[in-house]
Amino acid sequence: MDGNGRITASDARITLRTAAQIDILAGVYIIAADYDSDSAVKPADARMILRVAAKLE
Repeated sequence: MDGNGRITASDARITLRTAAQIDILAGVYIIAADYDSDSAVKPADARMILRVAAKLE
């Protein structure tokens, strides 16, 4: 989501802020933030992204 080409905690933060409607994503970024592909960006997507960033998944 931050455009650096890597999955990081920053991506999880941006996803969580989007889920809380603090930030707005568009285009390919909203698709990437919807980690579970259920057509909605939710806190669970941020959690999954953070787990990947932490190399837990």
